[in-house]
Amino acid sequence: MALVIVIMAVAVWLLSRENFYHMIETVRGANHLFIALAIAVYFLSVGLWAIRWQVALSFINCRTSFGARYRMLCATIFLNNITPGARVGGDPFGRLYMLRRMENMSYSSGMASLVGERALTPLIVISFFMAGLLFQFGKGSLQLTLILIVAWALAAFAAVFVPRLFFRKRIAVKGIGSITNRVLGWFGKSGNAQEIIEGVETFYSNSYATLDKWKKVLAIGSLTLLLGILDVFRLYIIFLALGYQPSIPILLIASSLPTIVGIIPFLPGGLVLVEGSLISVLALFGVPLNLAMAATMIERGISFFLSTVVGAVVFSYLGVKMAAKPEVQS
Repeated sequence: MALVIVIMAVAVWLLSRENFYHMIETVRGANHLFIALAIAVYFLSVGLWAIRWQVALSFINCRTSFGARYRMLCATIFLNNITPGARVGGDPFGRLYMLRRMENMSYSSGMASLVGERALTPLIVISFFMAGLLFQFGKGSLQLTLILIVAWALAAFAAVFVPRLFFRKRIAVKGIGSITNRVLGWFGKSGNAQEIIEGVETFYSNSYATLDKWKKVLAIGSLTLLLGILDVFRLYIIFLALGYQPSIPILLIASSLPTIVGIIPFLPGGLVLVEGSLISVLALFGVPLNLAMAATMIERGISFFLSTVVGAVVFSYLGVKMAAKPEVQS
């Protein structure tokens, strides 16, 4: 909550100093070809995400078509954008339901694939953020450099080994089963406690299978890194559209910090928090305020508004297909 207040305060202070007419004129003067390229890069990223998801699905011997995965991910982005928490809001529930209805996959296997394909995302996001801080502030201070390196090493260790240990040791299986049964009870669908625990154990086994095959984990890590690079590249293209040449530290921090703060369940799609953090970072790193706001408007126009429209259309299409398909019995 303190982070939310700080970001909001900085953003409000910056916005109070800006001439909005100047900012709108800056957006209108952007190079349309570069903006079209940024849009293409965004939807290319979704395709890469679909490939990464298939690698995770292959851990548990499940296979779907690229087109089906791409459509489900577009619909997932729409659900994320209308629920609190950017990129993860409606994902665990909406994607699982679509996977169940469209591909007849069990919830435990579907959830395991989600765990596997996102397993290294925190590591990559934190690494980009730490690298940006290191390039920007670490040059003149050996002590700060060492602190950042140690912090990154601890975050990397936690991101890589803690989930693997959690699923290998089957920590809190009964507790999660009990919570699941209680949640089902709220909807009048309480099940057999032993069957629920067995389902949780299957999920643990499948999740551990996705995290225990190092060659495929490396493949997922490589694809996740490439997705992060494409996010940075998209932001770079947007700045080029505005005629500005940003530094690498600015791009690394500006592409990672909004992702981190956007996870906070504040408003749908990380609204306000993502925009506030992006504007604040860009302005505090020396980007002219009108360009910072213009870049944020274009970036969110692509990653939020355009993706929501496309995702809504795809979700409606999938909804018709799911309605016409007989429901799978557990």
